[in-house]
Amino acid sequence: MRELARALRWYGVSEDGVKSFSLFAQPAEVWSAAWSVICPLLQADAVKPIVAKTFPLPEAADALRYLIEGRPFGRVVLTI
Repeated sequence: MRELARALRWYGVSEDGVKSFSLFAQPAEVWSAAWSVICPLLQADAVKPIVAKTFPLPEAADALRYLIEGRPFGRVVLTI
């Protein structure tokens, strides 16, 4: 986890929090550096996503409503 913290600090993320950081808005070399740290953590199960709720695909409208109205802590997942 220290490697991830070090990599995030390099890209402007501090212990105070993330202020408008988007990996999608970064140049390709930033993506590469981030994934080289993130992928081993994911493979080692050191980082796990937080899933707030799961919806079957036919209930996608309900899932979107839940996202907008419920403001969940975690991800909303559609299952196929």
